[in-house]
Amino acid sequence: MSLSVNGIVIDARRVADEIDLHRDAADPEAAAQRALVSRELLRQRARDLRLLTDADDANASDDAIVDALFTRDVQVRRPTEAECRAYFHEHASQFRVGDKVQASHILFALSAGVPLSTTLQRAQSALDAVLAEPASFESVAQSMSDCPSGRAGGSLGMLARGSGAPEFELVLFCGDRLGVLPRLVNTRYGFHVVRIERRVKGRMPPFERVAERIAALLYEQARARALRHYVALLAGAADISGANDNEGTPRVQ
Repeated sequence: MSLSVNGIVIDARRVADEIDLHRDAADPEAAAQRALVSRELLRQRARDLRLLTDADDANASDDAIVDALFTRDVQVRRPTEAECRAYFHEHASQFRVGDKVQASHILFALSAGVPLSTTLQRAQSALDAVLAEPASFESVAQSMSDCPSGRAGGSLGMLARGSGAPEFELVLFCGDRLGVLPRLVNTRYGFHVVRIERRVKGRMPPFERVAERIAALLYEQARARALRHYVALLAGAADISGANDNEGTPRVQ
């Protein structure tokens, strides 16, 4: 069955193209469908409100459409200074300057010729093996890692913030855990089995130096929640067919 939103068909080619942007999702096809359905719902709402004309439709960006809809329909509250200070103290590790982590990893790279499920299964098997026998980490890295670091037992050396993929660093610099992480780390490059050998803590900047960054972060989080809720309301009143999604209401990616 073709994917459609209120009678507007989203062709299979668009779904296939979108899947390539969601290869790291547990179900790339469902994630792609959710993203496309969400965008179509927002565009239809913008057209209904005459915020988007037929002439504008082809050129209007998703962000511009959301901005126009939010200006009319949704108010997102700016965080207070107290909320920003609370976040600063609760997430201190995000703001320390000079943090370093000595780490190793085993990479299972995503490949267009290999099913995602197969790569994930290999990565999970490797993680289970090194969790059961931590001393095997280097040998498993040498035999299985798709990263050149595998030749050195997976060693990445001492890493500073800003030297790797943001989603990888988010895990590396979060908390104080040492040893093999109990879950796979999923990045744009694939699945990683990660071991942290040592942490060197940096210094905390004054709140005033990062206040604007925290305010922007909290505002974007609030905006994302508001957008998910807004799309859910639109989806609840829409006729959506052909979606292969067990999670129910589509959400914006």
